[in-house]
Amino acid sequence: MLVLLFYSALMVTLPVVTFFVSQYAIETYLDTTNSRSYIYATASSVIVIHIILAIFVYYAYKEDKVVPFPPEKED
Repeated sequence: MLVLLFYSALMVTLPVVTFFVSQYAIETYLDTTNSRSYIYATASSVIVIHIILAIFVYYAYKEDKVVPFPPEKED
């Protein structure tokens, strides 16, 4: 449950931070228009979302699955 909350928090915060940081960097260092910087910043946020999802799916796949054995019948 804690892992799910951690990745949910990452899904909310990291794309927003990535959007604004990359938009600032693109407008400052590449000297582009506002609409072009919005497009690049959105693309970078989407890439971050996909990376977070891929890491979560990998972690969930590798997690130990505990399957209880059915009780043995006594004759």
